Amino acid sequence: MYKRSEGFFTGYQDARLFFQIWDNPEARGTVIITHGHGEHSESYHRLINAFENDKWSFYGWDLRGHGRSDGRRGYVAQFDDYCQDYKIFLDMVLKNEKVRQGPLVLLCHSMGALIELKTLLRNPDIPCSAIVVSSPLLGVSVPVPLYKSKGASVLNVILPQITMGNELTNDMLTRDPEVIREFEQDALRHTRISPGAFLGFLESFEYVRPRANQIKTPALFILAENDPVVSTPEAKAFYEKLGSTKKELYVYPDAKHELINDIIRQTVYADIKKFLDGILESQ
Repeated sequence: MYKRSEGFFTGYQDARLFFQIWDNPEARGTVIITHGHGEHSESYHRLINAFENDKWSFYGWDLRGHGRSDGRRGYVAQFDDYCQDYKIFLDMVLKNEKVRQGPLVLLCHSMGALIELKTLLRNPDIPCSAIVVSSPLLGVSVPVPLYKSKGASVLNVILPQITMGNELTNDMLTRDPEVIREFEQDALRHTRISPGAFLGFLESFEYVRPRANQIKTPALFILAENDPVVSTPEAKAFYEKLGSTKKELYVYPDAKHELINDIIRQTVYADIKKFLDGILESQ
């Protein structure tokens, strides 16, 4: 049984950011979750519940402009603000002696993966034991209207705080009708994005993709074969170039973008569990 707690921490430039902890008294390791664009840490309750009887505690946090964190929905001045927040959160969590005593796994999804990978590349001394990467944003599948892609640079100068729709629909995220209804009723989810975030994607792709060989941490990549949101070919190419000597890849046919909330989620949980069990055994 988890002991759940929550709070706020001070991120980059004094942003007030929400986090929550699912502490397992019997835990031998810790998993830190970084969510994707438009969602929030509570979106992972199914995954966390699936691990309730295992040996892991979980931390989750809400990006600025997401969930219960402060900020205009979907707005970030520049993408690296997310990375600064993430590093501050990791440093805070690592002050916990219990966390330091066992393996630390960084689990990330979609835009959260781009944040995590960029942060790890810039801070290779972060003491994580493994990474679990779900549907990473290393390229996009969803078509971006020309007026948005061409106008982003102009808007970022004249109206930097404007946010626009991200072109995503809930049926791109999951095939489970109950989960879709949950998403539709979730007031903390949003579909907004600022020009700074969009331009930051493009800049971060160019920084992260050529440096895959610098990631040497044990890694699990889980991908939808034809992800309607992010580029599966780019994710596969990144995985192939990883510098990790221990790495595993699972590709799920017909799955949608949020694998942990799709109808094949029990299979996904089992694959993650197998990987995490291996991390515990190797300690």
